[in-house]
Amino acid sequence: MKILLPLTCTILASIYAPSIYAENSWYLGAQYSAQEVASSPDRELNTAGIIAGYQLNKFFALETRFNIGTSGYSNKYSPDQEYKEDIDTQASLFIKGSYPISNTFSIFALAGVTKSKYEITTTAHHTDIDGNYTQVYPSFIKCSESGFNYGVGLNYKISEAFSLFIDYQVLPDLTIVSGVSSSWNSTNFGVNYSF
Repeated sequence: MKILLPLTCTILASIYAPSIYAENSWYLGAQYSAQEVASSPDRELNTAGIIAGYQLNKFFALETRFNIGTSGYSNKYSPDQEYKEDIDTQASLFIKGSYPISNTFSIFALAGVTKSKYEITTTAHHTDIDGNYTQVYPSFIKCSESGFNYGVGLNYKISEAFSLFIDYQVLPDLTIVSGVSSSWNSTNFGVNYSF
């Protein structure tokens, strides 16, 4: 009997313990990101993508996000010259700290690294005396920026499996012209599914 009682307690504790720490779970999601680069003029770039994460416990998670560009910035400097800037891909890896403020709402902070690949296209058209296009000179440049980024957000739990979130992030500065950098931020909306 002396052995049976501790053995029973050990078995019950091992069965009950995972339910106490049920936060140890994977989650997948999708997001839309509205991004702004503060320069002259300001540029708005949008992306959409997927999220994958692992909830370590009630307070911490590891999360990665992968986005592709959905819209870019373009400007005609003159009738014969055009400039375009588009995000190709954007990948982020975060440590996410959460704090529940009620059964359905929690606030969170993100810290990590982001790598963005983007494309710049400039086009110059030359015309003849009659105004007809005679030659087009495109210039295509692939660039990338990477570095530390951080943010804060709010999470709303719809059910045990589904949650909605909104967050604001400060991304690594964007350098278009050598030596000149512009601040870059994003507002993200998304949904996560835990399993």
